[in-house]
Amino acid sequence: MQEQLEAWLSRQVGRPVTVSGLRRVSSVGNAREPWSFRADWDGGGQDCVMLVKAAAGQLETTLGPEYATIAGLAGSGVPVPAALWIDEDGEAFGSPFFVTAHVAGEADTRILRRPDEPSVRAVARQLAVAAARLHAQDPTRFGHLPPATCQDAAVTQLAHWEELFRRQRLEAHPGLVYVLRWLAERPPVAERVSVVHGDLRFGNLLAEGSTLTALLDWEMTHLGDPVEDLGWVYRALWSPARSLPFDEFLAAYGEAGGSVPDREHLRWYEVFNELKHSVISLTGARSFAERTSTSLRHADRAATVPAFVRRSLELIGDAPC
Repeated sequence: MQEQLEAWLSRQVGRPVTVSGLRRVSSVGNAREPWSFRADWDGGGQDCVMLVKAAAGQLETTLGPEYATIAGLAGSGVPVPAALWIDEDGEAFGSPFFVTAHVAGEADTRILRRPDEPSVRAVARQLAVAAARLHAQDPTRFGHLPPATCQDAAVTQLAHWEELFRRQRLEAHPGLVYVLRWLAERPPVAERVSVVHGDLRFGNLLAEGSTLTALLDWEMTHLGDPVEDLGWVYRALWSPARSLPFDEFLAAYGEAGGSVPDREHLRWYEVFNELKHSVISLTGARSFAERTSTSLRHADRAATVPAFVRRSLELIGDAPC
């Protein structure tokens, strides 16, 4: 693998490249397999991270849009790694991958168990600022992503995840069908179309002490309603609410230029995101059942769905008729 990577990088750089320290990085992610290495060539060198597309898992995504979004955010004030090279066709060693510059920091949700840790509050506020900067980007600069309008942003995303749900489920899920119907009856109109991260949360960022150094895992990025990110970032599984209440996060987001949504607009996306995570879990479960994935992380993913449906119904129950 190292020899193949060296040969491929040499073609990209235009001179012989030596790779050292190639190793798999431990990760809880499922869509990409991270590796770290050092690339050196005459007159240059770089510490790198390589993200290899997993054979199968929880998501059906390609690398191109993710890489192009990261590249397009360079110099924007949104903290992202520098995009270096991409092999979309698996030319180097059979699996598609892209390479970014290494960024200092750790992606560890265990810190959320320590609510008195001041770094959590600091990083959560910086995440709000990063979200506001992301959502302020001119969407016309991201022509590699399918277009969206304020009127159809919610409808388009709902249709996408409903199609995946109907294709990936292994059994009937009447609770999710009810949630789909509820969402379809009241889609919100976006105030503006933005670049949406799609998986914005603790666990998908790097932090070094009290400093957020990079946003990671852009595989679900798309153009749409920025409220989608706001309805995802404080879900119970990864919420920093014990350190920074959601109202304070939204206030920091607004102070940085973001538009704080009204409660019903936000509620729709909170319900939608429970559906979205349910479908991700069902996709992982099908991958394992059909033996396209051997990851034990996918083996019981369908068991997570009832909790997501229950949360959806709690949110719906609070909504006005």
